[in-house]
Amino acid sequence: MNLLHMAWRNLSNRRIQTLLTVIVAAVGIALSLSIFLISSGIKTGIAKASEPYGMIVGAKGSANQLIFNTIFLMDNPVGNMASDDYEALLKDSRVAMAVPFALGDQYEGFRIVGTSPDFFALKGKPADPPYFRLAKGHIFDKPFQAVIGAKVAKETGLKVGDSFVSEHGLAKTLEGEPAEEHRDHPYTVVGILHSLSAPSDQGIYVSMDSYWESHEHLMENKAEETVGDPHGVTAALVKTRSYADLMKLYQEINGGHAAQAVFPGQVIAKIYDMMGSGEQVLEYISYVVLGMAVLTVALQLYGSAVERRRTVAILRAIGAGRKSVLILVLLESVLTMILGCAFGVLLAYGLTWGISVYIGEHMSISVSFGFNGNLLATAAAIGAIGTAAGILPAVSAYRTEAARHLSAA
Repeated sequence: MNLLHMAWRNLSNRRIQTLLTVIVAAVGIALSLSIFLISSGIKTGIAKASEPYGMIVGAKGSANQLIFNTIFLMDNPVGNMASDDYEALLKDSRVAMAVPFALGDQYEGFRIVGTSPDFFALKGKPADPPYFRLAKGHIFDKPFQAVIGAKVAKETGLKVGDSFVSEHGLAKTLEGEPAEEHRDHPYTVVGILHSLSAPSDQGIYVSMDSYWESHEHLMENKAEETVGDPHGVTAALVKTRSYADLMKLYQEINGGHAAQAVFPGQVIAKIYDMMGSGEQVLEYISYVVLGMAVLTVALQLYGSAVERRRTVAILRAIGAGRKSVLILVLLESVLTMILGCAFGVLLAYGLTWGISVYIGEHMSISVSFGFNGNLLATAAAIGAIGTAAGILPAVSAYRTEAARHLSAA
């Protein structure tokens, strides 16, 4: 019987102890690795979602709120820019494209976004294909036509050719409370976007004319005359002809009193900073759990070595050398950590997948994760540390005096 087989037999004979040790090691490894996967996945998802967007211009207020509302379809709109300010952007010779956004309505919890056909021509990089691609149908070319995201289609059951009525406001009404619906202006689905695992999957995109017309009756019903600009724009995505033009326009807009210009990267950097502190706390917790896992492995192996001193003595008596006994106990440590690492990696991916599904269902941010070589390297390093914990019990077995324990029997 070779030493590897003997080590496996020894672990099998103490299966409950072995199982508990493997579980503790797996939980510690899974917690540590899942923190890495989730944090990097969220960062990748956020970066992917903002990829086709350039400078965002909107009403004065919170820059974070402007970005979260426009790109991630979260939070409430800051307010509307005046139509004159948006028209000025369109006429500016430095502006190559100004894509409007109007938000304030929803259907079954999914936000309706008034925009222009230029939205569907947006690219992450100039050489890339359009970021938003149709899976079915076509882009809206008439009033009250809608292009819906993949998640909208999946959860509402809407298909090309179906009609629906939008509701005023960004949240579902309370049970029993009547919704303020735009019944006079139903939308017809003419296209469905490919799934991007991004906030756009949860958007319903319509033309600006449709959006404005559906709100005209609200303006007419207002008792006061100062109800605002009926053709206001919530935000505009601005792309300029050169980088110099971009920076000049950015400074001009933020130097005025009518609007603000924000680069998504600025807000995303703040998000990463906020994530960093929470991530660090979780890392410290995972280190404690990992330390407990390594200590558990060491104690289990040391206790096993103490309990089996007579067995070790018998092995020595029948010809097993000190080196063989040392290798046998180390092999037990190696096998235990291999099992712990294997189950830990599987558990880490399972945990990350579950959290990513939860985040995807409750927020407009997708957690992107996959195979990662650094992850396996981290698991291997943890396994090596756990294996090193078996050195003390191995040395104890190595120093066992055969005659003493045989005579004690």
